[in-house]
Amino acid sequence: SALGAVARLQVPRGFPAAKLQQLARGQSQAGRKLGCPVVGGNVTRGSVLSISTTVLGRVTQPLLRSGARPGDELWVIGELGLARAGLLLHQQGLKVPARLRAVAERAQRAWARPEAQLAAGQKLHGRARAAIDVSDGLSGDVQHLARQSGVKAVVEGARLAQLVSPELCDLGDLLGEPGAALALTGGEDYALLCTGPKASRPARAKVLGRIERGRGSEIELETGQRFSLARGFDHLRG
Repeated sequence: SALGAVARLQVPRGFPAAKLQQLARGQSQAGRKLGCPVVGGNVTRGSVLSISTTVLGRVTQPLLRSGARPGDELWVIGELGLARAGLLLHQQGLKVPARLRAVAERAQRAWARPEAQLAAGQKLHGRARAAIDVSDGLSGDVQHLARQSGVKAVVEGARLAQLVSPELCDLGDLLGEPGAALALTGGEDYALLCTGPKASRPARAKVLGRIERGRGSEIELETGQRFSLARGFDHLRG
């Protein structure tokens, strides 16, 4: 359960007071929705706008990254690639055709107002053996889970393709990034990546691949060829 949050805010000189109020209002809205109030923090002057929020909570039986076992299925709960598409839309400022406006609006919301899958995560108790949220990109987060569990994670390319809607694929083509790339490299979707036995698979979970003996993470094509997954986003490398 969440106890509260603290926020560090660095504000550049000349930052409009109205935008500062918008930031405070957004944090307050999120806190009320999740029952997790912002209870303190720190405000400083700096060269760029920077916001760091830390949530404090309590848990009795944590679901870790380290519990995956050979024979487990690899599941995804939530959507992949939307936040990446939203970021590209923001950066490129492209005019979107009418047929793609609905998915473009969903992508922009996913990037601008991400939501953690808290309720879905709580329902994984007793079903999943390991879990991680997709915040640094699916490719990197699969590697994190496999490394912490000491197993090999295999993403099945055909299943990955099924997770990306045709509309998002079309939007990705418009933005210059194929749908599979949006899903693999895009971060901040906050979908849940988890593993568990087939018999325990939650109704909302979609199978992405499987866990095998070994080490590392790979993507398997329909031809049977396998390739190592690329490194995900590294906060220390940029």
